[in-house]
Parts: sequence; C-alpha cells; structure tokens
Amino acid sequence: MFKSVIDVDLPDEFPTITYADAMNLYGVDRPDMRIPMQITDMDELMQGVDFKVFSGPASNDDSRVAALRVPGGATISRKKIDKYTKYVSIYGAKGLAYIKLNEDGPASPILKFLGDDVTAKVIEMTGAQTGDIIFFGADKTKIVNEALGNLREQLAKDLDLFESEWAPIWVVDFPMFDANDDGSLSAIHHPFTAPSVDAKTLEKTADTALSRAYDLVINGSEVGGGSIRIHQVEMQKTVLKLLGISDDEAKDKFGFLLDALEYGCPPHGGMAFGLDRLVMIMTGSDSIREVIAFPKTQTAACLLTDAPASVPRKVLRELSVKVSLPEKD
Repeated sequence: MFKSVIDVDLPDEFPTITYADAMNLYGVDRPDMRIPMQITDMDELMQGVDFKVFSGPASNDDSRVAALRVPGGATISRKKIDKYTKYVSIYGAKGLAYIKLNEDGPASPILKFLGDDVTAKVIEMTGAQTGDIIFFGADKTKIVNEALGNLREQLAKDLDLFESEWAPIWVVDFPMFDANDDGSLSAIHHPFTAPSVDAKTLEKTADTALSRAYDLVINGSEVGGGSIRIHQVEMQKTVLKLLGISDDEAKDKFGFLLDALEYGCPPHGGMAFGLDRLVMIMTGSDSIREVIAFPKTQTAACLLTDAPASVPRKVLRELSVKVSLPEKD
C-alpha cells in the first residue's frame, strides 16, 4: 500500500522489540525509531550517591532513575529547560535535572551532589559528548518512563532530530495482566488473548506472565494490533478466574464461547489496522480528524448533523421510545 499510494518502499521484514525493552529504552510502548535517542538506566549507579532525589528512587523496586542524552542539546537555554520541566510535569514528574556538556566541561546544579566520578560515569554510560545535554528522571517507574518518553519525542520535534522518514517496528511480549490498586488483575488487551505459558504456570505467575499480543508501530503511532487467541477451554476458564470472574458469571456472559471451545477450536489469531491513523501518517497530517470523513469536534459534537441534539417527540413516539428526564428544581 505504501508503494502504490505514496511510492515508499518499506522493508520486507520489520524489526521487532519487546514491550519491556520499548519501555526501558524509549519510555513508551509505541517507540518512534526515527529518533536517535535512548533512555539509559541509572539505578545501579545512583544507589550509592549522597543525593536522596536520586538514591531514593534508585533503591526502590517500583521506581527508577534514568537519563536521556540529547545530541547538540547544550545550546538549549535555561528558559527552554524551564519549559520542558513544565512539560514533563504533565506526566507527574516533579522536576527535570540536567547536565550540560559545555566546551569548558560539565555544568549543572546537581554536580555538587554527584561528584566527579559519578558524573564521569554518567557521561560514559550515555555516550554523551561535548555539546550535548543529559536530562534525568527520578520517580516511580511509570512516571519516569512517561516523562522521558514523551520528552524524547518533543525534543526530536523541536531540534529536528529525526534520522529517517519511515520507521516501522513490531512490539511484542506485552504483559498479560495489569495490577489494580486493590490487587485485582485487569487484562492488558482483552481476556481472550492467549498467554505465552500454559494454564498451570499462568496461575502461579499471573503478575509476570506475558501475552501473545503484538502491535505494529510506524513513526511512533500504533497503526495495527492483534494477538493469538485462546483456543483451549481450560485456559480460557483460568484467565477469567484470574480476572475475578466467577464460574457462574463466566457461564452467563461467555457460555457460548466456552461451549464452542469445548467442542474443539483450532489455534487462531488476527490483527486489525487503524485505517484512519494509517492514512494520517501516510499523508503527513497533524491530526486524525483531518482524514476522517465526518470528524467530531473536541466536545464530541457533529457539525454535519448537529448531534448530539434533542430528538422530536414525534420521532420518539414512532419508535416507541419513552424518555424519563429528571425533574427540574
């Protein structure tokens, strides 16, 4: 399609990255591989520093300290750094520490806390050179990933750091479940996605189990996704049970599926594309609304039909629809 529509030759095989690597290296599960910047983990290095802002998160299992090297970023002004600090606060970050590598050496308000040896190690680990800047994130892992991952994309736009025009990649090995605050589990994709282990192993390792789901990402946008589906009844019952769905509820809601699996079902899978998002990328549009025939406004209103709007009583009567509105005070 890319060749016939916009005369672009994509490779026959797309590279693959695991969900875990995507989050660790790029901070998002839809990495834009046109950007030549990676996030570097600093936990081990920062555990022993006399700087609690870094040593605290570095020592906690649910937190992280990470660095983002920006080529040529030493020219970024303090005013712009303040702007980026405000930007990452959207994702929960409480600040944005940095080290500039100027001609006369490293410069940063945090150098006095890190010391020469740790600073030199940071420069070595990130591969930073004179003229670069290194940004840091130190907080809960989710906050650090989202903050640095989105900052990476914003910096690439501001500094024009994209190395290629098209960069497709498969993202695989997504977690099977996500833990809720109350300890219960939710399906990352949906409860019919097959896990990568058998049912007995899944019961013992539900919190770390991986799924057989996959996403296709192009230029940082997910354009398609799918999975290998569960085709064994015992596996399906196990997944529903782990999600807190009782046998009676499972039979009531999914009895038709469980019965079908009892009769025998071949291994199967699939994938769905987001055609509108794909068209947006191919046309270079800034918003998906530009490639949708009848897009809604930011407030979900339809300019063509003026929906949502009141329905005439005559139409309601014809459809035998009764509307019960709350009484006005």
